[in-house]
Amino acid sequence: MKKLISLFLVLALALSLCACGEASQSAKSAPQADYAANESFVAEEEPMWYSDDEGVYGLSSAGAPLAAGGDSDAPAERPGKIIYSANVQAETTDFDGSLAKLEELVAEYKGWVESSSVNGSKYDDSSRGRVSRRSANYTLRFPSDRFDELMGSLSALGNIPYTHTYTENVTAQYYDVQARVTALSTQEQRLLEMMELAETVEDIIILEDRLTEIRYQIESLQSSLNNWDRQVSYSTVYLDLIEVQEYSPEPQVQPSFGQKLRTALKDGLHGAGTFFSELLLFLAEALPTLLILAAVVLAVILPLRKSRKKRRAKKAAPAPAPAAAPAEEERP
Repeated sequence: MKKLISLFLVLALALSLCACGEASQSAKSAPQADYAANESFVAEEEPMWYSDDEGVYGLSSAGAPLAAGGDSDAPAERPGKIIYSANVQAETTDFDGSLAKLEELVAEYKGWVESSSVNGSKYDDSSRGRVSRRSANYTLRFPSDRFDELMGSLSALGNIPYTHTYTENVTAQYYDVQARVTALSTQEQRLLEMMELAETVEDIIILEDRLTEIRYQIESLQSSLNNWDRQVSYSTVYLDLIEVQEYSPEPQVQPSFGQKLRTALKDGLHGAGTFFSELLLFLAEALPTLLILAAVVLAVILPLRKSRKKRRAKKAAPAPAPAAAPAEEERP
């Protein structure tokens, strides 16, 4: 009995060894290009580590985020990526002089005019209280490292009643996209190496499809990086320059009711005076034309009225009485 059990165990061990050998041999004899369809093989790369103000992060070559790590091989802290922009409204009593000063500022700070437009034309008739109001709109680009200095120099254009500065921190997004581009570039190189080893047309088609997809992703992400680089390197200033006769008064903090009432009365009187003065000037300018039109109207209307009166007089005159018939002689 013991011999039979021992023999059975020996046979079972031999069969298991044979099965393992066959599996190993089948794995070795598999086509070499079969790994082309296995995307996990392409994605097996060293994780890409980067850091920002919040810590150290990593991405796998497939773009999957990894947990924060404290590996001493992690790269040093990357510089911040901050986009600066501002909206500025400026008032000037010397429109042409302010435009010339703006050109000097653009040249001094090594910037350029991305777009511009000027509205209105120079027209001055101060004797009648009429002065045109011109305006200009500019989109300006300046080096970001001189952004604060530039904002302080805009007061040379005139009065600055409104300014608003925007900042956008794209550091995390920038290095995240950069890491994905690096990982995809590594995958692209690996796919090119695999195409050299491919033996069948089907394997080549699979690899080319995957390569086209990766290259499209790289171009899209690289375009985003280039756009961020331009915005980070050069800040944007949107400037509205307005020609005025008087600068806007400094804003008051919560004016009282009396101040509001005085301001309303002053504005109302000023508006009424402006209206009547403009009306008087209009009538003075239009008086010759009005006199000529009145003469023409009278020359046409008076004859018509006279002829109409004559017709009415004829209609109103009584008709002549008919002649009486001779009376018949009375019979006896």
